[in-house]
Amino acid sequence: MNAFGVFFSSLFLAMASHANVNDFINEASATGKVAHDSVSQDTLAHWNAASNQSYAQNKTLIDQIIEQSRQGAPIAQKGQTVDGAVLFVSFSMPEPLLFSLSDEAASYKIPVVINGLIEGDFKKTITAFSMLHAKAKESKWAFNGVSVDPLWFEQFHITAVPALVVSKRPSTCGQQLLCSEQTYDVVYGNASIKNSLQLIAQKGDSANEVAQTLLENAHV
Repeated sequence: MNAFGVFFSSLFLAMASHANVNDFINEASATGKVAHDSVSQDTLAHWNAASNQSYAQNKTLIDQIIEQSRQGAPIAQKGQTVDGAVLFVSFSMPEPLLFSLSDEAASYKIPVVINGLIEGDFKKTITAFSMLHAKAKESKWAFNGVSVDPLWFEQFHITAVPALVVSKRPSTCGQQLLCSEQTYDVVYGNASIKNSLQLIAQKGDSANEVAQTLLENAHV
């Protein structure tokens, strides 16, 4: 998962944490009306300052990403290279399919990737992710984070989702984010992760050994 994918997941937790801290401050303040000596004003001020600092740091990073998008800079220009398997999805997919594939991908430690921000808006993307995360959690699906990386879509010429890519990155690619020498196998459609890996392991042209290793090491 690239840096933005990690941030995308952790930001959701950070936003929740910010709300929880403020709720705690408000509760402590209410309690202080009855017993004003139970929590010192210095302690409340420290909590509030820490909460506001965390929020400000996240907001700054969000603004930087949004500005990069407006200027046409690749959202994932600081992303990592790809080696192994990647599940390509879209938030517009039917939710049961999105959740089931993402949950299964988690058991194989396969990153889940979307092509870009919703309408180029980071806030809309965060909102959509948080709603999907909540729905998945209610149904006990693992949908805990996604990467936003259009370069990975470009690298593997992904034009439809869902798609499972399995590849083995040659050393000649070095640190290039886009490498024409990197061959891969891809399965499009609603097949399960396991079935797609089995198909690649049996009939793949480029990464059958990688697919077989993933099947053998799966935590399912």
